Amino acid sequence: MKLTKTKLKQIIKEEIDSIREDRDAAATEYELYASLQAISEDLEQLKGGLDRAMGLTAGSPKTSQISEEVYEMIRKGVYAMELARNALAQEIGQDPHPELASVRQEN
Repeated sequence: MKLTKTKLKQIIKEEIDSIREDRDAAATEYELYASLQAISEDLEQLKGGLDRAMGLTAGSPKTSQISEEVYEMIRKGVYAMELARNALAQEIGQDPHPELASVRQEN
């Protein structure tokens, strides 16, 4: 079977179109928020570990060689991500602190 240039172009175009159709659809705001919430939880753990390493929690000696400047950069980044997560939650009508829902209901 001989493959012409035109037929080859058609096959390639069909394959590209097929790949485009198979791509994941764009994430919804709710999916993005869920991802951001998971990232925020990881960042909070990072900040807790960093605070302990920097000797900033009760009874923890400073064991880190990280400079104060770098520590502040990380702390500000964690804070900025948390602010962004809260802002996104408010924009899409989500509870920015679902872990506190039971406490709010008791009051």
